[in-house]
Amino acid sequence: MLKKLGIIIVVLILAVSFGACKKKEATPQLPPGHPGMESGMPPAETPGMPKVERTVVVPKDVKAKWKAVKIAVTDKATKGSKEYTVAVGSDLAIPKTKVKIKVLAFLPDFRMTDKEITSATDKPNNPAAQVVIEEPGKPEWKGWLYSMHPDVHPFEHEKIAILLVGGVSK
Repeated sequence: MLKKLGIIIVVLILAVSFGACKKKEATPQLPPGHPGMESGMPPAETPGMPKVERTVVVPKDVKAKWKAVKIAVTDKATKGSKEYTVAVGSDLAIPKTKVKIKVLAFLPDFRMTDKEITSATDKPNNPAAQVVIEEPGKPEWKGWLYSMHPDVHPFEHEKIAILLVGGVSK
């Protein structure tokens, strides 16, 4: 009887120790902005990795509801800011600069998958505008401005800052 009890105790100790030694598998942590994240924000580009081209798909209900965007332009020297409304598909020559901004698309609820960039809904849950910014003598900048995440891949300029305020509905 004592021998059986000893064997049971040894088996229990081994079972507990094996369970304690086994590491819990950690859930992989996605970096902020990973396309799998709830925000739908794009990941930062990784050096050495090829840039993935995605198709921009603007759903019909979004096209029907949103006609323009509001852009805030801030003069970095004076800290003065002015808002402009720019229709989707048109451009704006920013006064007192040589900078021109063209709005290519507006997505009120920005989402990105492996193959496309679209809007999950027509509600302004995560507004983003795809723009092209040109200035003579400088390379063209094509990217996304995010009203809720202005620091994600922002347009860099020595004299002005350009931010998306939001969309303008019809």
